[in-house]
Amino acid sequence: MAELEERYAVSYDDDVAGLGNVAVAGLMMGVALDSRKHAGLYRAIAAILEGPLGITDVEYDRLEAALKRHVEVEVGMLSEARALLEGVEDDRAKRLLEEIVDDEVRHHKFLSNLLEAVLARDMIFEQDVWDMIWRDVPTHGAPRDPYAPGE
Repeated sequence: MAELEERYAVSYDDDVAGLGNVAVAGLMMGVALDSRKHAGLYRAIAAILEGPLGITDVEYDRLEAALKRHVEVEVGMLSEARALLEGVEDDRAKRLLEEIVDDEVRHHKFLSNLLEAVLARDMIFEQDVWDMIWRDVPTHGAPRDPYAPGE
């Protein structure tokens, strides 16, 4: 499945190459990125099914520094995206900015939860990783369906 998702992402790249409509190309590239993310998740699933996952002390230290940096960056990105959202009148642009804000909120929660586990030097097991990825993600990274009831 990982290879299938990767090939699908490449086909999106090919389909948008040279496309003059930047908005449509950007939206299609977003789906291509999701396919690449799915490929990574399939690889993670395979690793989990192969056996226990562990992390060394050196990796904890490296992760701690990286996660602190990324949490700070996500806070800034979220702030900037919210500021842009407040200043936009066009409903189409607003909808896309809302998706970005939602992604930034999920990213921040995920990275903060992972940082908390690293700081506690808790052993990170498979269930912990899945909980951190999916617990706070109502749409699991997919764009909201504008035609779905309740939207």
